[in-house]
Amino acid sequence: GIIGCSVAYHLALQGWKDVVLLERNKLTSGTTWHAAGLVCTFGSLSETSTEFRKYTKNLYKRLEAETGLSTGFKACGFIELATEVDRLEEYRRVAAA
Repeated sequence: GIIGCSVAYHLALQGWKDVVLLERNKLTSGTTWHAAGLVCTFGSLSETSTEFRKYTKNLYKRLEAETGLSTGFKACGFIELATEVDRLEEYRRVAAA
C-alpha cells in the first residue's frame, strides 16, 4: 500500500540499493491507488500531524520532476470553518508556514 511505497521511496532516498516493494498485481493496483487524493494540511489536531501533511503535499508536488513520472497530483482548495479557538489557532499556524 501507500505506506510500503513511502518506506521504499525514503529508504532509496537515503541510499539503500536493495529495496523491494511487493504489490498484489502491479504497482498501484491495490490499496496504494486508493490512498490518492485528499492531501491537505488542515484537519489535524496536532502540530506533528500538520507537519506530516505539509511534507506529503510538498513531496507530491516535486515527485514528477524527481522521477520523470507523472503523479497526477492536482492541488485544489477547499473551505473549512474554525468553530473552536483551538482549530482557529491550528489554521493560523498552518497559514503562517
